[in-house]
Amino acid sequence: MEARNRRIFLKIAALGIVSFFVFLWNKLTLNHLKTLEQGKNIIPFNQNKNITFYDKYIVVNESNKITVLSSQCKHLGCKINKTENGKLVCPCHGSEYDFSGNVLKGPSYKNLDKLPYKISSDGTQLEIEG
Repeated sequence: MEARNRRIFLKIAALGIVSFFVFLWNKLTLNHLKTLEQGKNIIPFNQNKNITFYDKYIVVNESNKITVLSSQCKHLGCKINKTENGKLVCPCHGSEYDFSGNVLKGPSYKNLDKLPYKISSDGTQLEIEG
């Protein structure tokens, strides 16, 4: 009788532990998805600078052609925050991108994400979606 009670207890305990981790995983995943789905971000826009680095974005202004890129490297997600020799360079592993976000040198093999944007009516802010 004791062995049967012990087995039932262990099954219930294992089920409880698995349920807890499934609950925790769902909570973390849903919170992460909510942060990804956040609407529009407004950042200042300086028309006189060619390249401006923000926390999540890189704004490239070449010959009045504006491109907004994600600053997250496609290799392991490091934040790109510098240029060298006319290229965007990831400080972690050295991936290089051109100013359009196209990969030039690995280890990354994917291009940076281009993000849709709108310029405010006075031309001082960018409204970035995503």
